Amino acid sequence: MEFINSKTIRLDKAENDLDRFAVDFSTIIEKHTKHVIISGYVAILFGRNRASEDIDVFVEGFQDFEKFYREIHEKGYWILNHDNSKDAHSMIKDGLAIRIARKNQWLPNFEIKMPKRDTDFYSLQNRITVLMKSGKLLIGPLELGIAFKLFLSSEKDIEDARFLYKLFQDRLDIGNLEHFAKNLKVLSLYEKYLL
Repeated sequence: MEFINSKTIRLDKAENDLDRFAVDFSTIIEKHTKHVIISGYVAILFGRNRASEDIDVFVEGFQDFEKFYREIHEKGYWILNHDNSKDAHSMIKDGLAIRIARKNQWLPNFEIKMPKRDTDFYSLQNRITVLMKSGKLLIGPLELGIAFKLFLSSEKDIEDARFLYKLFQDRLDIGNLEHFAKNLKVLSLYEKYLL
């Protein structure tokens, strides 16, 4: 792993099927909307050994959802929770998530949703580019991702937070991490599990 600058990481790893799925779909969605990958897949991307059924993504909104819908179908994907573009687009605009997977498969899938909280918008505005052999991924800020995993507070999420914290400890903006931990009311979990 190489830090090119504060917003770009080069990741030289043996890519698995989930990584290739993420890069392939990210290449499509990048043409249609600003997006950011968040949550559990970020820990998996950097080497945490655990399974994941979905990849969570915030989107800013679609320039032309019908065009996006046509392209995903042409490239071998389908929307799991709606069979037409109008209803799927309405779901996103109404603040609900849509799930997209390869045709005739349920897992893994992308869970695509609009940001709701200030921290969601912050993730979209402060993305980190991860360069891989097969392409690039745009992920949320690590400090916010760690604090959010503590906020979710399941055993799996706390282990994700610990993994990312240990891996990036020397590169994190600790002031920012503590700010997000306070904002999400998980400062006690931060102190208990990460310090």
